Amino acid sequence: MFDTALVLGGGGLTAYAWEVGVLTGLANAGVDVGDAGVLAGTSAGSLLALELATGAAPADLYEEQVNGKRVMPDVHFTLGMTVKYLWAALGSRDPDTVVRRLGRLALSVRGMSETDVFDALGPQLPVREWPERTLRFFATDAYTGRSEGFGAESGVDLLRAMAASCALPPVFPPIPVGEGRWMDGGVRSTTNADLVDDCRRVVVLAPIPKGPGASPSTVDQVAALRAGGARATLLTPDREARRAFGRNALDASRIPGAAREGLRQGAEYADQVWAVWHG
Repeated sequence: MFDTALVLGGGGLTAYAWEVGVLTGLANAGVDVGDAGVLAGTSAGSLLALELATGAAPADLYEEQVNGKRVMPDVHFTLGMTVKYLWAALGSRDPDTVVRRLGRLALSVRGMSETDVFDALGPQLPVREWPERTLRFFATDAYTGRSEGFGAESGVDLLRAMAASCALPPVFPPIPVGEGRWMDGGVRSTTNADLVDDCRRVVVLAPIPKGPGASPSTVDQVAALRAGGARATLLTPDREARRAFGRNALDASRIPGAAREGLRQGAEYADQVWAVWHG
């Protein structure tokens, strides 16, 4: 059983920027959740979890975001890709069926290899070996629909684990790990917060609280953590922050605004987070 967990949800470039802003606002208010016993991430949240695990200060990451000092991955999610994803995600009211449909979509990706995924994500990693901190990068097996949090104890190479957590169909193909083919954990849940049910105190940052269609709600997952005895709190973007995100989560021009809104909200959330982390 772990004492504390910080869960960082996915959602593209604007999600990453907002989360950086929130963590900076919290730190400025004297609430440092980067010291969590477990740092768990989904997709873009996995990258931020790794950066925190390797000692990055939220304030430095924030400066990169608002001043354009960080070159983020150049990923194009076309209209056609959006249609394919939504067709799979909205084709059933059963969450397990939706994950299987998205798994088939992932396995259908052609024209890109796992090496291409590594080349796209590798420059973003601050290290190539697992740090000593406990990390979980959530990914979902395209064959079985099973989700798992990859960490050092999983025996999976760090870059491969990160690529699996970020392999969003139909942009990227699933990544081979063992007998499975693993895709972005966000196809199952935008945060996978229910998978840290071995932690006593949990703070969840959910830039997108719920995916499309039958995707489980992070609100419900946090409620389940509480019902299981954990002290947990959920931080989500308000109306102003969502407006700053815009409609395209991969629009780099939206990064500074998303980070600034996160900074504002982090300060507003400080007392709520303190009550869980230290109360």
